[in-house]
Parts: sequence; C-alpha cells; structure tokens
Amino acid sequence: MTYKTFRFRVYPSAEQREQVGQWSNSLRFLWNLANEQRLLGLTKPRGERKFYRAFDQINDLTELRAELSWLAEVPRNVCAQLLVELDKSWQRCFKKLGRQPRWKRKGFDRIPLCEPHPKTWRLDNDGLHFPKLGPMRMVRHRPLEGTPKTCSIVREIDQWFAVISCEVEMDTSPPRTEPVVALDRGVVLLVADSDGKKIENPRHLKHSLVRLARAQRVVSRRQKGSKNREKAKVRVAKLHRRVRRQREHVLHEISTAYAKSHGTVIVEKLNVKGMAAAGGARKASLNRSILDAGWGRLVEFLRYKLAWSGGTLVEVPAAYSSQTCSRCAAVDPRSRLSQSEFRCVVCGFVEHADLNAAKVLKSRANRSVLPVEGMPPEGPRRSRKRLSVPRRSSEILSQ
Repeated sequence: MTYKTFRFRVYPSAEQREQVGQWSNSLRFLWNLANEQRLLGLTKPRGERKFYRAFDQINDLTELRAELSWLAEVPRNVCAQLLVELDKSWQRCFKKLGRQPRWKRKGFDRIPLCEPHPKTWRLDNDGLHFPKLGPMRMVRHRPLEGTPKTCSIVREIDQWFAVISCEVEMDTSPPRTEPVVALDRGVVLLVADSDGKKIENPRHLKHSLVRLARAQRVVSRRQKGSKNREKAKVRVAKLHRRVRRQREHVLHEISTAYAKSHGTVIVEKLNVKGMAAAGGARKASLNRSILDAGWGRLVEFLRYKLAWSGGTLVEVPAAYSSQTCSRCAAVDPRSRLSQSEFRCVVCGFVEHADLNAAKVLKSRANRSVLPVEGMPPEGPRRSRKRLSVPRRSSEILSQ
C-alpha cells in the first residue's frame, strides 16, 4: 500500500474564510504552547527531564479546550493532528534528519487544517463537507484513486485548496527495468539524456525578474504596517507563485514523459542546496539559475512517478562526469572546450558536452547495477603523460 495526494481548488464563503482564519490563529497558539512545553521538559536537570509525546499532549488537550472556548471551536481531531505533526518534527530532530521545531509566526508560517478521520468529512455533489464548516464548492478536475483517508484545507495567498490523501494498493507485478536512460541536468539545457534528446531551460524566473524587482520596490516604499504595504506584498507573492507554477508544470511534463517511456532513469547525485550556496554574491546569477532550474524537484517527481509505474530511479556519483569521455572513459579537464562542446584529448571523440555527460552517467550505472553490452568495462581513468596527450586544446582542434 502507498499514498497518493490529490489537490483540488475550493471556494469557501466569506464566513468560512473568516472562521478558518480564526482556527489558524488558535492552532498557531496550540503549536507554540505544545512546543514550549517540550522545550521546558528538556531543559530540566538530567534526572528530572521529561520527554513529552503526542499521546501525553493529546490527553491534556481536553482540559485545555475546556478552559479556552476559542480553542474549543476548532475540531478536536484537527487539534490532535497538529500535535501529532509536532511530535513527528521532534522525532526527526532527534534522529538528526531535520532541525528543531520552531515557533509559528503570524503571517509567515502556514498552518494547514488536517482532518485525519475519513468518517468526519465527505465529498458529494455539493462539494467538500468539512467538520464545523459545512459544504464548500470544490472543482474536482479528476477522480480520486483508492480509499480517501485525510483531508487538509490549505490557503495559498488568496486561493484555497483541499488536499486529500488516499491509500492506494501498489502494483505487485515485477518492476520494469527497460529501456534505460540517463539524464544530465544543466542550466542552459534543462535536461540532456543519453538518447540524444535535449530540452531547453525555459528560465521562468529570469523572465519575471523585472516585474519582481518593480513590485519589491513598491513594497519597500510603503509604510510598515499599512494596508497598502500588505497589498504590495501580496502582489509580490503572486508573482513568485506564478513562477513556481510555471516551473513545476514543465518539470511535471518532463518527469511524466520519462516515467511512462522508460523503466530505469539514471540521474547524477547532486547536493543542489550546497551548489547554490557556494560562491555567495560572486556567483549570485549562477546560483539563481540553478534554483530556477528546479533540479531537486525534478528528481522528486521522477522518484514517485517511477514508483507508481513500476520503474526505478538510480543515482550515480557526479564527480568528473563533465570531463569524462563516454567512448574511451578518459578523464581530462581539457576535453571540455566550452559549455556545449566536448572533444576528447585522447581519442578525439566529439559530442555535445551535456549529451556526453549523460552517456557517462549511463555507463557508470551500467557497470554498477545494470550490465549492458557495448559499454567500457573499466571505470573512469585519468589520462597520463605516457599517453602523449597534447598540452593545448588548440592542437586538438587543428588536427
């Protein structure tokens, strides 16, 4: 069994939007209070420390809701699920998989309303029925799959969405491994694969930088705390949302195409966050381009879509893939003549640099987990002086 998430646009009334806003404030208070209780339990002397669990805090929730009438207006299951999510965050912190949970700030941190019990909410012809909210008009642009489990109401600037998680039975047929393709991610070419296909980078953020800069200047000129400043901030947020949706639309199309047409997709294992942070202001333009390309999101989409279709995602080391020849496996930085041109200084093989890197990634996966005929059996090797490699790339070009 696995879970699939479906996202639908909902249109709550003015009264429902006001009520959900009040609930969000109450849940933010509950999160901060429960988080403070856990911190106080951890700061006590070693023999007196108490590690609060979600079960302990949910038991205390009944007494707290009796004292605070505005907290009792929020459905109890929604409050309990918030404490469960806080407990998961602390467990990730203890396992060193994430940072320590922090306090929620008004206007900055989004708090979804999650109803974890499927019997308390339902879908019908009138739309979505959420506890204590009543029916909300919803656009169901596709049918649900599997058994609905949880429903969350999420606000995104001026739009509202219902996020429904369904339990789906996985296909038990043997996983498919063929055909195999390797993808090289870049800035100029968003994707170049080992089959020779090249996909240009649309650079959505670059095309919106002028409008973003103008909108951000308007925010800086508005008085802090004024309604006009809030309106200007909303305009900036909408521009960022538009860029994000454009980027994810392209990545969804690419990942869906590869998940349907290939059984195994090979990508290089990259630390995208570290690459974007390296260099600081000196490489601000390159760092922005890396983040705009959405390399990490593409891998996330490929991973779960291949899992649904019975495929496999393979990550291989990325070291020296741009300097390695896909024909003779020789490694030399002089082979990379430019951003798009690769000419091996050992065998003279000429190829587009990104396509050559994709073939190198495929050969590395072939040697490790996917043996295929026609690939060099040995790993990448450094070119040595005894190979009589010319010193300059111009000597290669003149041959």
